[in-house]
Amino acid sequence: MEDKAEISRLSPVEIKTILVPTDLRPESMIALRYALTLAKQFDANLTLLHVLEEPYTSDTELEPGAEELPVLKKSDEEQELALLEEELRSEYRNCRSCFRVGSPFRQIVHEAENIKASLIVISSHSYAWLERMLHGSGADIILHSTLCPVLVVKEPGTAQGSKPQETPEPR
Repeated sequence: MEDKAEISRLSPVEIKTILVPTDLRPESMIALRYALTLAKQFDANLTLLHVLEEPYTSDTELEPGAEELPVLKKSDEEQELALLEEELRSEYRNCRSCFRVGSPFRQIVHEAENIKASLIVISSHSYAWLERMLHGSGADIILHSTLCPVLVVKEPGTAQGSKPQETPEPR
């Protein structure tokens, strides 16, 4: 008779909910493509998350007349996220989006817990906050605070710190 621990160790992975943090830039769409493929394969729920990082800690740091800038940016980014969700729904109905304001690290962890994410899929392009996360205390927050695996994807054919290889011209 087989050992129960051996059976569970070799059992298939079950992915029910995938969280995809995005900064809405074209470079972040690679993570969305991977997440969409996995969601279809596993018939999983797909949640897009956009976090608007607050650049100001108080109104006293804003110059007069600049109070509307964060509000305008929030409105634009909420609208862009809604359009992305609509586009995605035309291809895969089992998705939703959420918009948060605050620390990206904390909001990603919070949303992963909130939706009971089975997997977080994130792009490795040059997010300022991702770089801080991978090289600073943010990494501890996400990687050590979530109970689910994190898949970091990059555009095929690229390596950090190097240029894409050029194809030699035929002679």
